[in-house]
Amino acid sequence: MSIINVGRINNVNGVNFQGYANESAYPSLGSSDAGFVIYDTALQKLVLWTGSEWQEIKTKGKLGLDAANAATSAVAILAEDPTASNGVYWLNHGGGAYQAYCDMTNGGYILCAKISSSPADTSNPWSYNGGRWSASSPVAEAACQNTGSGDALNRAYYEYQTQTGFRFAMNTVDNVLTVARTGVTPKSAFTGSQYNTSLSRSQFLNWIPESSSQWNNQPHCNRNGFNRTDSNAAAMRFGHTMNNENECNSNDSAIGFGCYTNNQSSSGSRNCAAGGFRWNGTVRYPYNGWIFVK
Repeated sequence: MSIINVGRINNVNGVNFQGYANESAYPSLGSSDAGFVIYDTALQKLVLWTGSEWQEIKTKGKLGLDAANAATSAVAILAEDPTASNGVYWLNHGGGAYQAYCDMTNGGYILCAKISSSPADTSNPWSYNGGRWSASSPVAEAACQNTGSGDALNRAYYEYQTQTGFRFAMNTVDNVLTVARTGVTPKSAFTGSQYNTSLSRSQFLNWIPESSSQWNNQPHCNRNGFNRTDSNAAAMRFGHTMNNENECNSNDSAIGFGCYTNNQSSSGSRNCAAGGFRWNGTVRYPYNGWIFVK
């Protein structure tokens, strides 16, 4: 058996492994030597002999675990540590380090905002004309460190540029509608130029917890998108509007976030912060909402 000089062993400081400048300088070992560890001074990493080859020893990443090592995204944390679990991580998109809940199970989504189901009317700050959509500073930022309901937004809302898109959750964080869109902050997506999506009517009807039959009398003019306005009477920050008539200037109902129809952006019942509303008779269905971004 070959012998490797461990270097130094100290009962206080631990083991100092023998250093080698690069792979060409590594010791020559055989299959019976599996388990030997050396230190590559060029890589600044420990290397393990498996019995047939040298393999770099992977250590769990530190990215996102403290303010000094804040990550630019949840995706970056997963790239360094693919075993990272759902939870709170440190992030920094240029405006300073902060903590947010990250959904690692679905590939690295940051919780950037919460919409409360109450109040249900247009006094909700997430109603279409509400101030949350254009916010440039945090609101109850610590509340975005968990998936409970509430009214909150963090720095990701106005700083983070999407690489993949959005996960919109309604009623529960597991009831989601995923939308691909890149190169925008959530704020600019909801307040910038109209962006039409190609989602189907059924996707929205399946998303809201109410029975889809509530909208059977609204089969026409299915329109959806970000900050979409199809007439002076209806608009949405993100969502879907419908009509009973086959003309699209008088849509009556909607499902989504920050929606209204029939000129009821400031009063009435044909509006929602998160959830939806139907027509004839008019019924509003308010729900809690969550916005995740990747």
